[in-house]
Amino acid sequence: MSIKIHEVKDNKRDYMGLLFLADEQEDMIDKYLDKGTMYVLEDDGIKGECVVTDEGDGVLEIKNIATVPEAHGKGYGRQLIDFISREYRGSFSTLQVGTGDSPLTIPFYEKCGFVRHHVIKDFFLENYDHPIFEEGVQLIDMIYLRKDLQVSLETERLILRRWNEDDAEDLFRYASDPDVGPIAGWHVHKNIEESLDVIKNVFNGKEAYAVCLKEDGKAIGAIELKLNGHTDMTERDDECELGYWLGKPFWGQGIMPEAAMEILRHAFEDLGMNKVWVGYYEGNTKSKRVQEKCGFKYQWRTENVDVPLMNEKRTGYVSLMTKEDWIKTDYED
Repeated sequence: MSIKIHEVKDNKRDYMGLLFLADEQEDMIDKYLDKGTMYVLEDDGIKGECVVTDEGDGVLEIKNIATVPEAHGKGYGRQLIDFISREYRGSFSTLQVGTGDSPLTIPFYEKCGFVRHHVIKDFFLENYDHPIFEEGVQLIDMIYLRKDLQVSLETERLILRRWNEDDAEDLFRYASDPDVGPIAGWHVHKNIEESLDVIKNVFNGKEAYAVCLKEDGKAIGAIELKLNGHTDMTERDDECELGYWLGKPFWGQGIMPEAAMEILRHAFEDLGMNKVWVGYYEGNTKSKRVQEKCGFKYQWRTENVDVPLMNEKRTGYVSLMTKEDWIKTDYED
């Protein structure tokens, strides 16, 4: 039997056994069950459930999500979250979930692309009539995590998501490496405050993404489609420039080509681009190799190109991917 996820409209309380696995107090479940939308996952029997509610302002909240104990570790929880993300992507901008500060649930949600957003102190003490424990840890505060439904892109190993201020420490960890920034045309970051400023004022473009591994959701690099008005490679709205870099510990693993192929798909299929330009400075062989792996076609070489952030001149190389080339590459793959 293939996996099937479907909505439950009637007799939701028939699934209380599952609901209690995630929320063990009935009057708390009563607060959201009737108004929420419930889904169950079946795979040779019911394996999991999820209840979501509209919290207003474009926020959809997962109020309850659980899988039967014998099905733990089989990916059903992630499949429910992926289903919810796809189902509501056009209707909501943000997917939110609240959970205790548990070593079991927090890492799971981070692997699914959620990032910490805010905390409600003493939530479990004030709203439950008995202590709540998970993995031997008493839950005190409610930790809210969020996932951007509108701009998160996913591959087999990666999540490309919007940057947030909590990424400053991870950004500094990799952007402070002298082998990363200078070859791409920018100085190393000197402190976390500088990285935070970059997140606020540089990585704030409409199509600027943090490259994250699904396993922990932490930023390890950057990738961006620079739209008309923010690039000197084109003056057309149906063309853009691709830029990217990756933290040194992750070089040689095919991560950036994987991220680039997904953002190219996004450019051509979602944004309606007809051309994507890309460049690299002489000596940046790793960037050149990424472009070759993705199928970009070399266009021209220019000497004495200004590198304003480094206050110097270099030789630059420009390549191009057209929509026609993309369709052919995608078909061949």
